[in-house]
Amino acid sequence: MERINQTLAQMMNRKEVRDAYESIRRRTLEHPEVVSFLKAHPELDETAVEVGFTKLSEYAEQMDGKKLIEEQAVIPGHQPMLYVDLGQIAIRYEETVKHRQARRQKEMDRKFKSLFLPEEVREASFESFDWSDDARKIALRESMRFVSGMKTRQKVNGLYLHGSFGVGKTYLLAAIANELKVADIETILVHAPGFVSEAKRKIRTDSFDSFLTSFQHVPVLLIDDIGAEAISPWVRDELFGIILQYRMMHRLPTLYSSNFSGEELETHFSIDGSPQNKMKAQRLMQRISTTTTQIELKGENRRR
Repeated sequence: MERINQTLAQMMNRKEVRDAYESIRRRTLEHPEVVSFLKAHPELDETAVEVGFTKLSEYAEQMDGKKLIEEQAVIPGHQPMLYVDLGQIAIRYEETVKHRQARRQKEMDRKFKSLFLPEEVREASFESFDWSDDARKIALRESMRFVSGMKTRQKVNGLYLHGSFGVGKTYLLAAIANELKVADIETILVHAPGFVSEAKRKIRTDSFDSFLTSFQHVPVLLIDDIGAEAISPWVRDELFGIILQYRMMHRLPTLYSSNFSGEELETHFSIDGSPQNKMKAQRLMQRISTTTTQIELKGENRRR
């Protein structure tokens, strides 16, 4: 220990080291927040300041006034705070408002999984939805009622939004998902054709069961553009059928958008129109119709 002290003493005798130390000392003790802290604690004498100087310096090096210098943060996203503990200067770290907001946003984003859809749907909102005619007002009202029911933990039916191309069905589903995200309710919004393609790929791997389970168990499932997928008995019975049966039994709401009315979607699911396929299509449509409120969206194609 004596040898180390001798080495430190020799270093401090070097002019460049001494000048550097004095620069740090001056910068620290002249830092406006350090000055305010010491004025607020007159019980801290010179000895306490000397003993706690490294804490003061640690604070001053990271702070520009009251603002954290992000690139110099000891703990990213956390701001140093000076305080007195048993007569000694101490330092602790608290999460900044900016970091807390960013973390909260990431947590919310994890609640809203959007699969096989463009990123712009993440910006959808009720406020921006065009409700210029009666049909669209009904669609918006029912969407808001659904969200309100979910927030208050009521058992609510899903929605089946149908209408022609580009009238805003996908946008409204995404707006619902965004509202639920803010309420910490987990959702998956999936584009039916992409979902079916991914399911076919997963069936060739060991991950299909977990893939299927995630859609069965998610609190709110939104299926966009159902009826646009390439249909087959496997897609109808082993994919949609299994997921929707589970969700119906456990009263987990599912929402849909489609270019087809309910009757047209049933025809789509009947594939070749054979009696067996018609019966299976009816069975699947019963799971959809009994668990949703059907709403027709009208209007011009907004994608043009």
